[in-house]
Amino acid sequence: MVVKTEGPVHSFLVSLEQDRREAFTTYVENTYSIYEIWLYANVLGYTGGFTALDKWVLQNYPKLNRRELMLAEIVKLEADIDYLRQQVQADIVKPDAAATRIAHLSKELRGHVVEVEKMTRGTDRRGLVLAGADKVMRELKSIFKGNDDVVNALELAYESVWAALAEEK
Repeated sequence: MVVKTEGPVHSFLVSLEQDRREAFTTYVENTYSIYEIWLYANVLGYTGGFTALDKWVLQNYPKLNRRELMLAEIVKLEADIDYLRQQVQADIVKPDAAATRIAHLSKELRGHVVEVEKMTRGTDRRGLVLAGADKVMRELKSIFKGNDDVVNALELAYESVWAALAEEK
C-alpha cells in the first residue's frame, strides 16, 4: 500500500510513537466510518482538518460503502418490479407467474430498506455517542487548561474511554 508522505496527516503520523501509529493505521484500515477515524485521530492529537484526513483515508485505505451499495440495489429492485409489471400489462408475462415474482422482489426490497435503515440508525447513534464523548473530553481539557497534571490525566482517560468505545463495535 502506498501511503501519502506529505500534508497534515503525514505530519500527525510522524509525530506519533510507533505503537500508536500502528494502532491508528490498523484502526483506519478496519473502520468504515470516517467520523470514527477522525475522532480517534483527535484523541491522539490530530489538529488538521477533517477534509485532509478524509482524502488521506480514501487515498490510502479505500472503503467499500455498504450503505451506498444497498441503496443502489434498492433502485435496481424497484426497476425490476416496475419492468415486470409493464410486461404483465403488455401481455408478455402471465399475471399469475408475475405475481409470485413480484411478491418475491417486493419482499427482497423491503428487506433491503430495513437493512439500510438499521445501518443508518446504527451509524448515526454510534457517531453521536462518539461525538458526545469527544465534546466532553475537549471541554474538560479546556476547563483545566492551566493544570498540566490534570490535563495529562484527562488525556489518558480520553484514550481509555476511546478504547472502550472502540471495542463496543
